[in-house]
Amino acid sequence: MTAASALTAALIIGISLAVIGFFGPALLRHAAPALAKTPRLAATLLVGGILVWPTTLLALSLALAWVLAGPALLPQKAALVCEQCLTAANPFSVESIQTALPTVLLLAVPTVIAAMCTVGIAAQFLALVRCSRSTAARVQQEAYRRPLLGYNVSVVHDHRPWALTFSPRLGGITLSSGAIDQLADDELEAVLAHEQAHMDQRHHIVTAWVDSIAAQLRWVPFIREAAEVLPDYLEIAADQQACRKVNTTALVRALLVLGEKKIPTGTIGSAAGTLFAAGPRRIPHLVGSSTGRKGYVPALAAGSQILLLGFVSVIVLLSYAIALLTGCSLP
Repeated sequence: MTAASALTAALIIGISLAVIGFFGPALLRHAAPALAKTPRLAATLLVGGILVWPTTLLALSLALAWVLAGPALLPQKAALVCEQCLTAANPFSVESIQTALPTVLLLAVPTVIAAMCTVGIAAQFLALVRCSRSTAARVQQEAYRRPLLGYNVSVVHDHRPWALTFSPRLGGITLSSGAIDQLADDELEAVLAHEQAHMDQRHHIVTAWVDSIAAQLRWVPFIREAAEVLPDYLEIAADQQACRKVNTTALVRALLVLGEKKIPTGTIGSAAGTLFAAGPRRIPHLVGSSTGRKGYVPALAAGSQILLLGFVSVIVLLSYAIALLTGCSLP
């Protein structure tokens, strides 16, 4: 492979990265009708995109280090070791192009930034976990446990109808006495099945990690949009699982009774760490007519872009990982 072809390939990857990063929100909005039909696949696409985009940005910089050669900033021996590791990691035979940019910067700068972001993501995740525990503790201290239609739930005395789910270790399904009083048995079963689906599909851990990553990378429009719409697809996925156990009509009636999301008394803000069985705006997805093939083209475009970027990331990062594990030994 010539240096020119390698740079062309890097340029194509860079353009794809920019397209999905900055025009991705428009693709997601146009793809929504198709994504809503397969919400679990949609959630996988969104989470995958959020993980792949920054990883590809790191991989692109590391791959450029195979092509661009510049003045050495390191001592001679260290520079020789660095050059040997670059040669060992490079799976292609690529000629280097001499530039004024020190090669070590293509390796060190993105690596340091990635490490800082990783620390930030971990700190944000731990903060969300602490907030979730605090919210659950405030709600659960006012609740009592009881069996209900085959589920073990927590009930809070509140005339307002609401239902929510914490992670299983923080209390699981919790609902108000008002919800029990105002919902018919089949409606109540639909709500409980919906909340159980959140726990079965590990939606709490998914949203916590996505929110943590998005908090560090909100300057990327695609990541910001994906993090904002992901909860909608998780709710639709829970609806679909609930509808497999009870009829759709019961779930629709239950959503109308529950109305918009209500924050339990004594909690602060938006009740962090909880997933609510509420939101009449989901009803069209349950009873709406078929949208045909609307949204399939942008969904396919977004998916193919993410797969391409993911493939590139795996090739580059795996090459570096193998080189480091083998002590940068040359074949």
